[in-house]
Amino acid sequence: MLAARIRARVRIGQTIGLLSDSTEHPNLKRGALGVVSGFSRDGKVVVTWDDGLTAILDPSLENYERIGSSHSQAVSAA
Repeated sequence: MLAARIRARVRIGQTIGLLSDSTEHPNLKRGALGVVSGFSRDGKVVVTWDDGLTAILDPSLENYERIGSSHSQAVSAA
């Protein structure tokens, strides 16, 4: 799980925002905010979104930014 967290560059409890529409989830649009709630066994990020949806994001496919620290930092798909 530590390797997944390092690769995704987020931690559980951290708020993230999508920088572009989701490639995997059509209802998740640019600007959507959610909280990281965990990591899957294959290194994907489990997020609970503000609209109540829980979805798994692949950090290699999705562009998001960390929000809530002293500075936001974009995390782009590889």
